[in-house]
Amino acid sequence: MNIYRIIFLLLIQEVLPENTMFQNILGITVTVGVILICVYYVLRYTESIYVKYKSKPYFIHFYPTLKKLPIHLQKFLEENNFYKILDKNKKQYFEHRAVRFLEKTNFVGREGLVVDDFMRMQVTIMVTQLTFGMRHYLLEYLSTIILYPTSFFSILSQTENIGEYNPRSKALVLSWKDFQKGNLHQDKGKSLGIHEMTHAIHYNSIKNSNISSEIFYDTFLMLEKHLGSAELRKRIVETKILRDYAYTDKFEFIAVLVEVFMESPKELKSKFPQIYVYVLQMLNFRYFDK
Repeated sequence: MNIYRIIFLLLIQEVLPENTMFQNILGITVTVGVILICVYYVLRYTESIYVKYKSKPYFIHFYPTLKKLPIHLQKFLEENNFYKILDKNKKQYFEHRAVRFLEKTNFVGREGLVVDDFMRMQVTIMVTQLTFGMRHYLLEYLSTIILYPTSFFSILSQTENIGEYNPRSKALVLSWKDFQKGNLHQDKGKSLGIHEMTHAIHYNSIKNSNISSEIFYDTFLMLEKHLGSAELRKRIVETKILRDYAYTDKFEFIAVLVEVFMESPKELKSKFPQIYVYVLQMLNFRYFDK
């Protein structure tokens, strides 16, 4: 022990005699902190066990305070069909999540497109609905929404695109024209916003270990195993329930599958009930069966 450390300890003893109030408070604080950390990890472990048997988290919604949208934005919620079917409490939760998404997300218009309240709210409602069954709904690797008037040239793929998810930039890039086409259900089983947002959820589930990511990713692996059957894959192709783009790779497959789940749930459930259940579990989206 060097001379400076000895002097420091002597000074501390002079300034803070044994069992001072400061030491008592510090001791209590450290003890409580250790206990809370232990409790957190115990609950986290037991919830993982619960998820294994119940295929859903302990809870989804818990907010100390609920935020409200400005009055001029609330009308967009009231026009949404999914929002309309929710009970009073869930409507408040939906609104709160929409506010939080708007707070953390930067909207950017490209090629002269001016992003107005209508555009922001249509994207926000889509994202809020898709993640409404997930406790961890604010994705770490998504902070920017970029809107183009129509298709755009992608630096990533060096092709003309209508949508993409860029994890490096934490950005979702969309053609507004094509987003609205899907949002208005003009293409059966297709939704550009849901497709690209599923990519964002999938990427976040790989990178994170929260309970929502764990459920999504683990169930996705179960779905992959289920699809190992050559006979099942043949049936999926023959029914044409998924468009051809789904067979590009496993990431496109799940993105197209979630589109069909959200846009045509009854058809998916009737033709492939087990696949329907897997997607329901991945998103913990249990609102079609109510």
